[in-house]
Amino acid sequence: QDRAVTSSDYEALVPRLYAEAESVAAYGGEDLDPPQYGKVFVSIKPYNGVFLSEEIKRNLQLQLRKYSVAGIITEIIDLKYLYIEVDTNVYYNQNSAGSVDQVKTAVTNNILKYSNSTQLNKFGARFKYSKFGKIIDDSHDSITSNITTINMRRDLQALLNQFVEYSLGFGNQIHIKSEIGFNIKSSGFSVSGISGTVYMSDAPNVDLKTGTIFLFKLNSPTEPVILKRNIGTIDYTTGEIKINDLYITSVSNINGSTSTVFRLTVQPDSKDIKSVRNQVLEFNLNDATV
Repeated sequence: QDRAVTSSDYEALVPRLYAEAESVAAYGGEDLDPPQYGKVFVSIKPYNGVFLSEEIKRNLQLQLRKYSVAGIITEIIDLKYLYIEVDTNVYYNQNSAGSVDQVKTAVTNNILKYSNSTQLNKFGARFKYSKFGKIIDDSHDSITSNITTINMRRDLQALLNQFVEYSLGFGNQIHIKSEIGFNIKSSGFSVSGISGTVYMSDAPNVDLKTGTIFLFKLNSPTEPVILKRNIGTIDYTTGEIKINDLYITSVSNINGSTSTVFRLTVQPDSKDIKSVRNQVLEFNLNDATV
């Protein structure tokens, strides 16, 4: 009857209403924790740009009302980028290659093709570690093997000079490298009441499934000093991090950028990384070291 009832109905309907939709994800509020019954959440990755404008969101919501079942509220939310950071050491036979730069260029070009492929740039995509390793090995006839490590990163927009609760999810299980803590790596920022640059990391609980978040400073690159404990929680199994009221006054520059974004980086427990709900996997050469 041309009504949107299931999540897949919305995923099929949105491209008809908005031709610039490259990929669509929809899910019911009952799947959230805590659940939000009577709601359907829709996220759209446009062909051009990163996010939809507020005007486009409003127009789409009005159009979707014509197809929604009575009593169901549709919300269009921004997609979330889960960044994949790669560090690969490539081994090759010098007798079969003109130069190291020739091999490196071949590997870099193949990584660039992969980053732009449909394997990643859609909702529900999955980064497959074994396939990625083969892409590197197949880049040049001289390559004999590679040793590649991967990390996941989420970028968080800081709201300055106010108390804010932050929440973000990686959608994948986080690997606990050390039971002592410091499994999370963050970029630097400043908070009210503490001088200088601080960083954020974690301390696992006894169950090694959950943990707490703390702030620390660096007296030297190898000497961290914890300043404030229990500012938030982490669930290593679900990859969810919640940060209590945090008063951020400034954010350290990242690669010369003056934005108010700070980064949280973790190692996945599985080398295959999946995107869930409204996440899109983002992979680019700036996040890769060859």
